[in-house]
Amino acid sequence: MATAVRPVRTRLLFPTVALGLLLTATACGSGDAPAASGSSGGGGGEGLKIGVTVSNSTNPFFVLESNTVIAAGKALGAEVLSQEAQEDVTVQSNQIDQFITSGVDFIVIDPVDSDAVGPAVKRAIDAGIPVVGIDSVTKNASASVTTNNVQAGEVSCESLAKQINGKGDIAILDGTPISAVSDRVTGCKKTLENYPDITIVAEQRGDNSRDKALPVATDILTANPNIVAMFAINDPTAAGVELAAKQKNMQIIITSVDGAKAAVDTITSGGMITATAAQDPVALANKGVEIGNALHKGEKPAETLIELPTTLVDKATAADYTPWG
Repeated sequence: MATAVRPVRTRLLFPTVALGLLLTATACGSGDAPAASGSSGGGGGEGLKIGVTVSNSTNPFFVLESNTVIAAGKALGAEVLSQEAQEDVTVQSNQIDQFITSGVDFIVIDPVDSDAVGPAVKRAIDAGIPVVGIDSVTKNASASVTTNNVQAGEVSCESLAKQINGKGDIAILDGTPISAVSDRVTGCKKTLENYPDITIVAEQRGDNSRDKALPVATDILTANPNIVAMFAINDPTAAGVELAAKQKNMQIIITSVDGAKAAVDTITSGGMITATAAQDPVALANKGVEIGNALHKGEKPAETLIELPTTLVDKATAADYTPWG
Protein backbone atom coordinates (compact mmCIF):
# COMPACT_ATOMS: atom_id res chain seq x y z
CA MET A 1 0.00 0.00 0.00
CA ALA A 2 1.58 3.25 -1.14
CA THR A 3 1.67 6.21 1.21
CA ALA A 4 0.20 9.42 -0.20
CA VAL A 5 2.58 12.33 -0.58
CA ARG A 6 1.65 15.19 1.75
CA PRO A 7 1.23 18.57 0.09
CA VAL A 8 3.46 21.54 0.73
CA ARG A 9 1.62 23.96 3.02
CA THR A 10 2.45 27.21 1.32
CA ARG A 11 4.63 28.98 -1.16
CA LEU A 12 6.85 31.88 -0.21
CA LEU A 13 5.84 35.28 -1.42
CA PHE A 14 9.33 36.79 -1.45
CA PRO A 15 11.91 36.81 -4.24
CA THR A 16 13.95 33.65 -3.92
CA VAL A 17 17.65 33.94 -3.17
CA ALA A 18 19.52 32.22 -6.00
CA LEU A 19 20.30 28.59 -5.26
CA GLY A 20 23.37 28.66 -7.46
CA LEU A 21 25.50 30.59 -4.99
CA LEU A 22 29.07 29.44 -4.77
CA LEU A 23 29.58 27.94 -1.33
CA THR A 24 33.18 28.98 -0.87
CA ALA A 25 33.09 30.47 2.61
CA THR A 26 34.29 28.54 5.65
CA ALA A 27 31.42 27.80 8.04
CA CYS A 28 30.84 27.15 11.68
CA GLY A 29 33.28 28.93 13.93
CA SER A 30 33.44 27.60 17.49
CA GLY A 31 34.08 29.19 20.83
CA ASP A 32 32.08 31.75 22.74
CA ALA A 33 32.25 34.86 20.53
CA PRO A 34 30.53 34.98 17.14
CA ALA A 35 33.07 34.81 14.34
CA ALA A 36 32.43 37.27 11.54
CA SER A 37 32.68 35.69 8.12
CA GLY A 38 33.32 39.00 6.47
CA SER A 39 31.16 41.17 4.26
CA SER A 40 30.96 42.15 0.65
CA GLY A 41 29.38 45.04 -1.19
CA GLY A 42 26.49 44.97 -3.58
CA GLY A 43 22.96 43.66 -3.33
CA GLY A 44 21.63 46.77 -1.64
CA GLY A 45 22.29 45.30 1.82
CA GLU A 46 25.10 47.57 3.01
CA GLY A 47 25.13 47.55 6.79
CA LEU A 48 23.02 44.40 7.01
CA LYS A 49 24.25 41.92 9.63
CA ILE A 50 23.10 38.29 9.90
CA GLY A 51 23.73 35.71 12.61
CA VAL A 52 23.63 31.98 11.89
CA THR A 53 24.05 29.13 14.36
CA VAL A 54 23.81 25.41 13.57
CA SER A 55 24.08 22.29 15.72
CA ASN A 56 27.63 21.21 14.88
CA SER A 57 30.44 21.38 12.35
CA THR A 58 30.83 17.61 11.86
CA ASN A 59 27.59 16.83 10.02
CA PRO A 60 27.90 17.86 6.33
CA PHE A 61 24.22 18.88 6.37
CA PHE A 62 24.82 21.59 8.97
CA VAL A 63 28.05 22.70 7.32
CA LEU A 64 26.25 23.17 4.01
CA GLU A 65 23.44 25.09 5.73
CA SER A 66 25.94 27.44 7.34
CA ASN A 67 27.95 27.91 4.14
CA THR A 68 24.75 28.67 2.25
CA VAL A 69 23.67 31.35 4.73
CA ILE A 70 27.14 32.93 4.44
CA ALA A 71 26.97 32.91 0.64
CA ALA A 72 23.39 34.20 0.55
CA GLY A 73 24.26 36.92 3.03
CA LYS A 74 27.26 38.03 0.99
CA ALA A 75 25.02 38.20 -2.08
CA LEU A 76 22.93 40.71 -0.11
CA GLY A 77 26.04 42.68 0.82
CA ALA A 78 25.71 41.58 4.45
CA GLU A 79 28.18 40.73 7.17
CA VAL A 80 27.51 37.20 8.44
CA LEU A 81 28.40 36.00 11.94
CA SER A 82 28.61 32.19 11.78
CA GLN A 83 28.62 29.82 14.75
CA GLU A 84 28.24 26.11 15.54
CA ALA A 85 26.85 24.99 18.88
CA GLN A 86 28.75 21.76 19.54
CA GLU A 87 25.40 19.97 20.12
CA ASP A 88 24.95 22.02 23.30
CA VAL A 89 21.77 24.07 23.72
CA THR A 90 23.42 26.26 26.37
CA VAL A 91 26.20 27.14 23.94
CA GLN A 92 23.64 27.89 21.24
CA SER A 93 21.57 30.06 23.60
CA ASN A 94 24.70 32.02 24.49
CA GLN A 95 25.45 32.49 20.80
CA ILE A 96 21.98 33.98 20.29
CA ASP A 97 22.60 36.38 23.17
CA GLN A 98 25.91 37.37 21.57
CA PHE A 99 24.15 37.96 18.25
CA ILE A 100 21.78 40.31 20.09
CA THR A 101 24.72 42.17 21.61
CA SER A 102 26.37 42.36 18.18
CA GLY A 103 23.28 44.03 16.74
CA VAL A 104 22.43 41.54 14.02
CA ASP A 105 19.40 42.33 11.87
CA PHE A 106 18.10 38.76 11.86
CA ILE A 107 19.13 35.28 12.98
CA VAL A 108 18.97 31.94 11.15
CA ILE A 109 19.13 28.90 13.43
CA ASP A 110 19.16 25.13 13.05
CA PRO A 111 18.44 24.29 16.69
CA VAL A 112 20.21 21.80 18.92
CA ASP A 113 16.93 21.42 20.83
CA SER A 114 13.77 22.86 19.27
CA ASP A 115 12.10 23.72 22.57
CA ALA A 116 15.00 24.35 24.97
CA VAL A 117 16.43 27.10 22.78
CA GLY A 118 13.06 28.89 22.92
CA PRO A 119 13.88 31.33 25.77
CA ALA A 120 16.97 32.60 23.95
CA VAL A 121 14.98 32.94 20.74
CA LYS A 122 12.37 34.96 22.63
CA ARG A 123 15.07 37.29 23.94
CA ALA A 124 16.06 38.01 20.35
CA ILE A 125 12.45 38.59 19.31
CA ASP A 126 11.93 40.90 22.28
CA ALA A 127 15.01 42.83 21.15
CA GLY A 128 13.36 43.35 17.75
CA ILE A 129 15.48 40.78 15.93
CA PRO A 130 13.58 38.28 13.72
CA VAL A 131 14.61 34.63 14.12
CA VAL A 132 14.06 32.00 11.43
CA GLY A 133 14.40 28.33 12.29
CA ILE A 134 15.58 26.05 9.53
CA ASP A 135 15.38 22.23 9.36
CA SER A 136 13.26 22.12 12.55
CA VAL A 137 10.33 24.08 13.92
CA THR A 138 11.99 26.35 16.48
CA LYS A 139 10.06 27.50 19.55
CA ASN A 140 9.25 31.24 19.58
CA ALA A 141 10.85 31.78 16.15
CA SER A 142 9.32 34.33 13.79
CA ALA A 143 9.05 31.57 11.17
CA SER A 144 10.43 28.10 10.45
CA VAL A 145 11.43 26.43 7.18
CA THR A 146 11.64 22.65 7.29
CA THR A 147 11.54 19.58 5.15
CA ASN A 148 8.14 17.91 5.37
CA ASN A 149 9.61 15.50 7.88
CA VAL A 150 6.43 13.52 8.51
CA GLN A 151 6.33 12.80 4.78
CA ALA A 152 10.03 11.91 4.85
CA GLY A 153 9.45 9.31 7.57
CA GLU A 154 6.43 7.97 5.70
CA VAL A 155 8.17 7.37 2.38
CA SER A 156 11.33 5.99 3.99
CA CYS A 157 9.43 3.45 6.06
CA GLU A 158 7.10 2.59 3.20
CA SER A 159 10.22 1.55 1.30
CA LEU A 160 11.48 -0.41 4.30
CA ALA A 161 8.17 -2.22 4.70
CA LYS A 162 8.01 -3.22 1.05
CA GLN A 163 11.58 -4.49 1.05
CA ILE A 164 10.86 -6.90 3.93
CA ASN A 165 7.58 -7.98 2.34
CA GLY A 166 5.52 -6.43 5.08
CA LYS A 167 6.64 -8.65 7.94
CA GLY A 168 9.38 -9.09 10.51
CA ASP A 169 11.04 -7.45 13.51
CA ILE A 170 12.44 -3.98 12.98
CA ALA A 171 13.97 -1.20 15.10
CA ILE A 172 13.99 2.59 15.02
CA LEU A 173 17.13 4.55 15.84
CA ASP A 174 15.80 7.91 16.99
CA GLY A 175 17.78 11.12 17.48
CA THR A 176 18.01 14.43 19.30
CA PRO A 177 14.93 16.25 20.66
CA ILE A 178 14.13 18.41 17.66
CA SER A 179 10.91 18.56 15.68
CA ALA A 180 12.56 17.30 12.48
CA VAL A 181 13.53 14.04 14.18
CA SER A 182 10.27 13.46 16.05
CA ASP A 183 8.25 14.16 12.90
CA ARG A 184 10.23 11.56 10.94
CA VAL A 185 9.55 8.94 13.59
CA THR A 186 5.87 9.93 13.62
CA GLY A 187 5.67 9.51 9.85
CA CYS A 188 7.47 6.17 9.99
CA LYS A 189 5.15 4.77 12.64
CA LYS A 190 2.11 6.07 10.80
CA THR A 191 3.11 4.12 7.70
CA LEU A 192 3.94 0.96 9.66
CA GLU A 193 0.39 0.91 11.06
CA ASN A 194 -0.56 -0.39 7.61
CA TYR A 195 1.66 -3.44 8.14
CA PRO A 196 0.36 -5.48 11.11
CA ASP A 197 2.99 -8.19 10.61
CA ILE A 198 5.84 -5.74 11.23
CA THR A 199 6.84 -5.40 14.89
CA ILE A 200 8.95 -2.56 16.27
CA VAL A 201 11.03 -4.44 18.85
CA ALA A 202 13.34 -1.57 19.84
CA GLU A 203 13.45 2.21 19.68
CA GLN A 204 16.39 4.16 21.12
CA ARG A 205 17.89 7.63 20.80
CA GLY A 206 21.22 8.56 19.31
CA ASP A 207 22.58 12.04 18.64
CA ASN A 208 22.16 12.01 14.85
CA SER A 209 25.77 10.93 14.26
CA ARG A 210 27.48 7.78 13.01
CA ASP A 211 29.73 7.47 16.05
CA LYS A 212 26.85 7.62 18.54
CA ALA A 213 24.67 5.34 16.42
CA LEU A 214 27.30 2.59 16.28
CA PRO A 215 27.16 1.49 19.96
CA VAL A 216 23.41 2.05 20.23
CA ALA A 217 22.73 -0.01 17.10
CA THR A 218 25.15 -2.69 18.33
CA ASP A 219 23.21 -3.00 21.57
CA ILE A 220 19.88 -3.18 19.70
CA LEU A 221 21.13 -5.86 17.31
CA THR A 222 22.68 -7.87 20.15
CA ALA A 223 19.46 -7.86 22.14
CA ASN A 224 17.30 -8.53 19.07
CA PRO A 225 19.14 -10.91 16.71
CA ASN A 226 16.02 -11.48 14.60
CA ILE A 227 15.81 -7.88 13.41
CA VAL A 228 15.52 -7.67 9.64
CA ALA A 229 15.46 -3.90 9.17
CA MET A 230 16.06 -0.57 10.89
CA PHE A 231 14.84 2.96 10.26
CA ALA A 232 17.50 5.58 11.02
CA ILE A 233 16.48 9.22 11.42
CA ASN A 234 19.29 10.53 9.20
CA ASP A 235 22.06 9.30 6.93
CA PRO A 236 24.93 9.53 9.46
CA THR A 237 22.86 7.45 11.87
CA ALA A 238 22.21 4.96 9.07
CA ALA A 239 25.96 4.71 8.47
CA GLY A 240 26.45 3.82 12.12
CA VAL A 241 23.75 1.17 11.92
CA GLU A 242 25.34 -0.35 8.83
CA LEU A 243 28.73 -0.50 10.52
CA ALA A 244 27.21 -2.17 13.59
CA ALA A 245 25.49 -4.78 11.41
CA LYS A 246 28.72 -5.48 9.52
CA GLN A 247 30.64 -5.96 12.76
CA LYS A 248 28.03 -8.48 13.91
CA ASN A 249 28.02 -10.24 10.52
CA MET A 250 24.33 -9.42 10.06
CA GLN A 251 22.57 -8.41 6.87
CA ILE A 252 19.66 -6.01 7.38
CA ILE A 253 17.70 -3.40 5.44
CA ILE A 254 18.34 0.22 6.49
CA THR A 255 16.37 3.26 5.35
CA SER A 256 16.85 6.86 6.46
CA VAL A 257 16.35 10.55 5.73
CA ASP A 258 18.77 13.12 4.22
CA GLY A 259 19.87 12.31 0.67
CA ALA A 260 23.58 12.88 1.30
CA LYS A 261 26.12 11.70 -1.24
CA ALA A 262 27.65 9.10 1.09
CA ALA A 263 24.28 7.40 1.57
CA VAL A 264 23.45 7.54 -2.13
CA ASP A 265 26.81 5.97 -2.95
CA THR A 266 26.00 3.13 -0.53
CA ILE A 267 22.58 2.68 -2.09
CA THR A 268 23.95 2.47 -5.63
CA SER A 269 26.78 0.11 -4.63
CA GLY A 270 24.41 -2.39 -3.04
CA GLY A 271 25.07 -1.67 0.63
CA MET A 272 22.65 -2.20 3.50
CA ILE A 273 21.40 1.38 3.26
CA THR A 274 18.81 0.92 0.54
CA ALA A 275 16.77 4.15 0.57
CA THR A 276 16.85 7.71 1.92
CA ALA A 277 14.25 10.46 1.81
CA ALA A 278 16.06 13.45 0.36
CA GLN A 279 16.30 16.89 1.92
CA ASP A 280 17.89 20.03 0.48
CA PRO A 281 20.00 21.97 3.01
CA VAL A 282 20.79 24.63 0.42
CA ALA A 283 17.09 25.33 -0.19
CA LEU A 284 16.35 25.37 3.55
CA ALA A 285 19.14 27.85 4.28
CA ASN A 286 18.40 30.09 1.30
CA LYS A 287 14.75 30.33 2.25
CA GLY A 288 15.77 31.04 5.82
CA VAL A 289 17.79 34.05 4.64
CA GLU A 290 15.01 35.09 2.28
CA ILE A 291 12.41 35.10 5.04
CA GLY A 292 14.74 36.69 7.59
CA ASN A 293 15.57 39.54 5.24
CA ALA A 294 11.90 40.09 4.44
CA LEU A 295 11.00 40.14 8.14
CA HIS A 296 13.83 42.61 8.78
CA LYS A 297 12.28 44.89 6.13
CA GLY A 298 8.87 44.65 7.79
CA GLU A 299 7.35 42.07 5.45
CA LYS A 300 5.78 38.85 6.67
CA PRO A 301 5.35 35.39 5.10
CA ALA A 302 1.87 34.12 4.39
CA GLU A 303 2.57 31.28 6.83
CA THR A 304 5.02 30.95 9.72
CA LEU A 305 5.71 27.31 8.84
CA ILE A 306 6.97 26.46 5.36
CA GLU A 307 7.45 22.76 4.58
CA LEU A 308 9.48 21.63 1.58
CA PRO A 309 8.60 18.26 0.01
CA THR A 310 10.90 15.26 -0.01
CA THR A 311 11.50 12.51 -2.55
CA LEU A 312 12.65 8.94 -2.00
CA VAL A 313 16.07 8.01 -3.33
CA ASP A 314 16.64 4.29 -3.87
CA LYS A 315 18.50 2.18 -6.40
CA ALA A 316 15.80 2.76 -9.00
CA THR A 317 15.80 6.56 -8.69
CA ALA A 318 19.37 7.39 -7.66
CA ALA A 319 20.56 8.03 -11.20
CA ASP A 320 18.09 10.91 -11.52
CA TYR A 321 19.03 12.48 -8.19
CA THR A 322 21.87 14.92 -7.54
CA PRO A 323 23.01 14.42 -3.94
CA TRP A 324 24.39 17.12 -1.66
CA GLY A 325 27.50 16.79 0.48
